Amino acid sequence: GTSVTMKVNSDMIQKMQQEAEKVLIPEFVKVIKETREPFLNFIYDSDPLEKIFWDNVVLVGDAAHPTTPHCVRSTNMSILDAAVLGKCLEKWGAQKLESALEEYQFIRLPVTSKQVLHARRLGRLKQGLVLPDRDPFDPKLIRPEDHQELLVRNTPFFNDVPSSLGLIPSGCL
Repeated sequence: GTSVTMKVNSDMIQKMQQEAEKVLIPEFVKVIKETREPFLNFIYDSDPLEKIFWDNVVLVGDAAHPTTPHCVRSTNMSILDAAVLGKCLEKWGAQKLESALEEYQFIRLPVTSKQVLHARRLGRLKQGLVLPDRDPFDPKLIRPEDHQELLVRNTPFFNDVPSSLGLIPSGCL
């Protein structure tokens, strides 16, 4: 009763296939038509949090910043959370735990907040939903500016390494 995955009926499958034919290339349409038991899986995110630690409880990864999968950043964000948290704990030590957690929050919140909101925007764009600052996206009529907006490298902080990680070899990130 609490699943976010929903089985679909034959009418829904037929509509899904018709919609696919309108917007997808033939190879993807074939995959959709050959899928025996398609389902809908609802995707949720949340507004960026104002805090990611309370007392000795620290949030990292999706608990700190659930994103939609439209930016392919969730795993990288989690790894960076752990790296930054580790550096902050190393710097401040167990005796100054609150200072370490405050620094972790100070470094990560601005980055992850922008990435969560960017993923949300891309999700809405890719689904053809109305956005206040642009016309709905139509994959059949993609314009150069649409292509540019969809590039992963446009994700906020995509090529940046937080300054606190300057001592970590780049191959570890």
